[in-house]
Parts: sequence; C-alpha cells; structure tokens
Amino acid sequence: MMMISYFFRRYIVALVIGIGFIFSPAIALFAAAAPAAAPPPDTETRSLILGVDAGTAPVANADRKQTLAGLLNRGRQTALEKARNRLLELGKFGIDFDLVRTPAGFVRLLQQQETLPGKGERPHIWIEAETGFVPRERKTGKRPDAALLDRADLLDVRIWTDRKEYEEGETVTLYMQGNRDFYGKVIQIDRKGAVLQLLPNNYRQLSSFEKEKLYRIPDEGDRYQLAVQPPLGTIRFIVHATRLPMSQVNLQSTTGGIFKYRASAKAFGRSVRHVIPAGEEQGTEFCEATWVIKTVPRK
Repeated sequence: MMMISYFFRRYIVALVIGIGFIFSPAIALFAAAAPAAAPPPDTETRSLILGVDAGTAPVANADRKQTLAGLLNRGRQTALEKARNRLLELGKFGIDFDLVRTPAGFVRLLQQQETLPGKGERPHIWIEAETGFVPRERKTGKRPDAALLDRADLLDVRIWTDRKEYEEGETVTLYMQGNRDFYGKVIQIDRKGAVLQLLPNNYRQLSSFEKEKLYRIPDEGDRYQLAVQPPLGTIRFIVHATRLPMSQVNLQSTTGGIFKYRASAKAFGRSVRHVIPAGEEQGTEFCEATWVIKTVPRK
C-alpha cells in the first residue's frame, strides 16, 4: 500500500494516515536526482472524443422514445465516421490503427443534451461520443515510438518512477512529461482499488501542463509524501490527459490536501471524459497512461 503523508514546511515531523513517520526536511525531499529518459507506459488507452449534433429533438408524444433512439444511433454513426476519417489521416505518417470494440460497440455515448442551435429554432439533440483506437506503426505493427507519435501530432504523455520495486519505508517520486501542452489528472490506485487524486490537489492546484516540461509528484507546494507502508503489493498510477480542460469530479479532501474518490477507477475515468462544451461540434484526443510498481517488505 502507498500511504500519503503530509508535512508542514517549517517542521521535520510528518504524519502518515494512521501511522506516525519521520522524514528529512522538505528541502531534501525535492532534491531528487534527475530521472532517466521517460519509458513507455505499462499500459495505455487512447480515444477520440467528439461532440456531434444528432438532429432536431423529437416532440413530446407517444413516439418520442423511439425517435430519440434513432437520433442517438445516427449521432453514434456520425461520430464513428468522423473519428475514422481523422484516424485515416495518420496513414501519411506510416501509422495504422485498430478501433476498440466495447460492449456498446465502437462508440461509447458519454453524455447527451438538448441544445438550442439558434434563436427561434427547435432544440437539437447533442451528444458527446468516444471512439477508442490503438495506433500501430505500419512497418513493425507495434506501438509507434515517441518520435513518430510526435510527427503525427498524437498526444504522448508518460508517467514513471526511477524503479519498479520499492521496499517498505522508502519514498516514491513520480515523474510526468508530455510531448504537447495538455490538461491532466494523476491518480493512485492501491491493491484494494481505492482511488486518490494526487494532482491537482488542495495545495498544488495544477491541471495544465507544458510541452516537454518534466513534472515531479510530489514537488514544491505539495504537503504529502508517497511513503511505502503495509499492506504491500501492486500500486498503479494513472495520468488522464487531453488537450481540453476536463470536467470536475466529485472528490473528498483528505490529509495533506489529497483528494479521495469514492467510486472505482473506471468510474473516475468516465467522469473526467466530459471535455467537449455542450453544443459544440469539435473533437479532441484523450489518453490514459498507466505505470505500475510493486511494494515489498524491507530486505
């Protein structure tokens, strides 16, 4: 388990949730050596999120439900065609792709709303739809490397640590970097599935990140430390990244300014995907990069 401790800037004593813990002054905490080059994530998911006008909203009558279902299906099909056309443009960079099928098909409906396109017009049904895809380098059939993703203008955001295994009592520093300016949220998931949002937090409200800049978590402004404490096991860190501001998520503030999410990591991922302003027909790329570490007893 990764416990979150917090500190007061002028003091040396830190408190870990449920456990007392002593560590070095804050100055030493952030004096970590420069990390190695960013490795590819352990797992990665990519998608295109599109806002689509599905047509004029049906009037309130006995056929409304059936008519609405038809509009939503048409909106999904439009979203799929737009996503496929955008992805086909990757071919000129030597990148092919596979669409990801979900239980709902190739298009997942994130939200739907009635919107007014103009004064005096009837409301329209607007949807926000997501299509997942896996890019493949045409020559090798493998994940495109960083240089190729960059040439194709695909978002490449990575999160990592300097090791894959940590012993009880050690502290962990995360590193994050992207090839484009992006908006992001970083969460930690313990072996029981509990979700904590590490960034942004109450004391470091940072959610927009600069291209090629290296970020550390925790860093100056944070009031917690990632300390390895029992129960030990596998810890996952996920960065959710996109080029548009993400929706706000219902979170509970905890010790050290960290936010706790009461539901699952899957539900968290769905919540932050509401990125297209209602009524707008635009699209953006969304990606999740996951880094996994193992925590073990002290040797």
